[in-house]
Amino acid sequence: MRSPVLRSSLVFGAFCSLCAAAFAAALMFGARAIPAETVWQAFSAFDASDAEHGIVRGLRMQRALSGAACGAALAAAGVIMQGLTRNPLADPGLMGVNAGAALAVVAVLWGLGPQSTPAVAAAGVAAAAVWRLAGGRETAASQALMVRLPLAGTAISSLCLALVSAVVLLNTETRDLYRFWMAGSLGQATFNSLARLLPLICAGAVLALAAAPGVDSLLLGSDVAAGLGTRPERAAAAGLAAVTLLSGGAVALAGPVGFVGLIIPHATRAAGLRSTAAAVLAAMPLGAAFVLGCDTLGRIAARPSEIAIGLVLAVIGGPAFMILLSRILGPAE
Repeated sequence: MRSPVLRSSLVFGAFCSLCAAAFAAALMFGARAIPAETVWQAFSAFDASDAEHGIVRGLRMQRALSGAACGAALAAAGVIMQGLTRNPLADPGLMGVNAGAALAVVAVLWGLGPQSTPAVAAAGVAAAAVWRLAGGRETAASQALMVRLPLAGTAISSLCLALVSAVVLLNTETRDLYRFWMAGSLGQATFNSLARLLPLICAGAVLALAAAPGVDSLLLGSDVAAGLGTRPERAAAAGLAAVTLLSGGAVALAGPVGFVGLIIPHATRAAGLRSTAAAVLAAMPLGAAFVLGCDTLGRIAARPSEIAIGLVLAVIGGPAFMILLSRILGPAE
């Protein structure tokens, strides 16, 4: 019988291999296919006069790195969110980061164009508002957090989206730009935006791993967690801060893409990982592979154009979510 550490190592290695394969495919396939030998030469013997080398090291590399960061962040955020709420259908969007980022985007699109920094800042403000409305530290130590957090997230998201609707109805150009962003896409990801947002995502990942033992304790119940020496309010606050950094950075990179933070945590549990820290570590390469695979599929399916990654994830994630829901709810009486 395999030990938990060996199982976690094997699963992590398998998911990393899958991520590497998806990353290679993202560099090779797109509007036109580029042979693996050419991709390798683009890094080992770069030729500035070769157009394919420029495509690989420029356009596709920045897109693949951004997609991997986005997928890893959303997957890790999903693991923490489902652990904190003890809800297998919880999603990072419950913290209102998607709606808060959307409000920031429409607020600056008209005058400044797409900006990542306001989106992250507004995502954090929305998450803080959800945390406060849910009761904050006062409810973190009780079972009430499980109920109040989704309700508060829904309320804040509804408010932000109502304001978004008011803004986009006033200006056609803003509405068109917002509609493209809202679909979710890696087409506008750049090395500069990735360089600005990657430190936030990395900080969120470190914080998620640090908060993982506390989340494990909370899964046993707040009273048991307190008996084990865990401060429930601190554990909950750290976990939600990690979710905010991770999902806020991902939304700023690619827009409010869905289903990654919902589905990937279930895949890690299906692989036999019960520890939150192990699930976070394994979810990151699997989430990256999932997003990269969907983005590559969207570029191949509509050559020479592309299908936004948000639409591909919806087509794949929608049926997966319905299957997942049917298994959780069980057969109807």
